Amino acid sequence: MSLITYLNIKNMEVKNKYSQNMRDDYYSWEKRHHVQIKKASFFQSYDIYLCDEILKKHLPKATSDQKLKIVELWSGDGKMLKKLWKMFNYDPIGLEYSPEWVKMWLNNWVETKLCDVFDENDIQPYLNSFDVVFSYGFIEHIIPVEKAIIQHLKLLKPGGYLILQIPRIKGFNYRKFKFFRPDLIPLHNLELMEDYILSKHCKGFPELKEIFCKNYGTFKIRVPLLKQWWKYYLGKIIAYLEYITNPLLRFLFGKKWCESRFFSPSIIYIWKKNK
Repeated sequence: MSLITYLNIKNMEVKNKYSQNMRDDYYSWEKRHHVQIKKASFFQSYDIYLCDEILKKHLPKATSDQKLKIVELWSGDGKMLKKLWKMFNYDPIGLEYSPEWVKMWLNNWVETKLCDVFDENDIQPYLNSFDVVFSYGFIEHIIPVEKAIIQHLKLLKPGGYLILQIPRIKGFNYRKFKFFRPDLIPLHNLELMEDYILSKHCKGFPELKEIFCKNYGTFKIRVPLLKQWWKYYLGKIIAYLEYITNPLLRFLFGKKWCESRFFSPSIIYIWKKNK
């Protein structure tokens, strides 16, 4: 990316499709207790299982002699951050802009900071501080996406790993959201939800070396549900089918990642920042 292009993007106004009020509202109706990380089992969601396997293959594990720090942007309920902490022995911190989510995490003894990652004063203490910078369900809400990538990179040490995960509201998954949660669709940048699209965006950053970029997951039924009307109960009933499909997919495909553009529910990108 040329200096002129970088400065133009830097000066562009950020549009966030998912406002703080929406995020706070989500917290208000979603019943939350202590965050618990369930042990992996044969009935675990197949896409989560594949995500774990991808990360295990490509990320370094911290040792007693080498402490590694991870930060999650928009850490939300923090389940992914806490799981990565357990899997890789990282020192974790969450940056979250919703006060309600921060309060919840503090009650669970996880270090979380109230932070607008697009506010340069807020992120100043964290510049070039982390070995792994991670976000799940963040960049697909931000326009232009390059602004979000830049903010991730500011926090990442040279030689560190950038991990971006986003849902794929495409094909079957678009139809699923269209029926159960059409209100969520306009909050996402659907154009970004192909593996080659974000890969193309990141190639504009010469300091990034692509490690992995792919759709993952073969099929997923579950969708976020609002507890209202008959669709909520229908969705809950249908979701129980995953207790059959998840072990079946594990048995048939294992770690082979038999994805398709019509069914895969998620995308994961892993890059390494040049030293």
